[in-house]
Amino acid sequence: MLLLGYAGLIPFVAPALAVVIDSQYSNLALRIAEAYAFGIISFLTGSWWGMALTRDHGKALLLSNLNFLVGLLIFVFALQWWALAAAILLMSIYFAEQTSPIFAHLESRYRRMRGILTMVASGSMLTLHLAT
Repeated sequence: MLLLGYAGLIPFVAPALAVVIDSQYSNLALRIAEAYAFGIISFLTGSWWGMALTRDHGKALLLSNLNFLVGLLIFVFALQWWALAAAILLMSIYFAEQTSPIFAHLESRYRRMRGILTMVASGSMLTLHLAT
């Protein structure tokens, strides 16, 4: 879990570094980070479905759909704002997980890791937004 989680930061951090140092691959790196962020947001909100359905928690289902649809609309129709929106969505998903009772059973080690992953991924996306 830890290895996969932290390795999953590479597609966030490497593009942010490439853009900040103005690498010849900055444009490609930005596109990779944008697509990866959309994939992670889709994965996280999709994972809520299983937990919400087994615990009969309709609010989580609605919130997961809302986060996904907001992300999809911005990714498709306002790509210039996507990096900023992704940073905000990643943080909002994390905070929703911390306050929702359907996630109360998750162990503290996972919660701690998710907090770090969210901060680094959101910071990377915010860096991309500010640098482009």
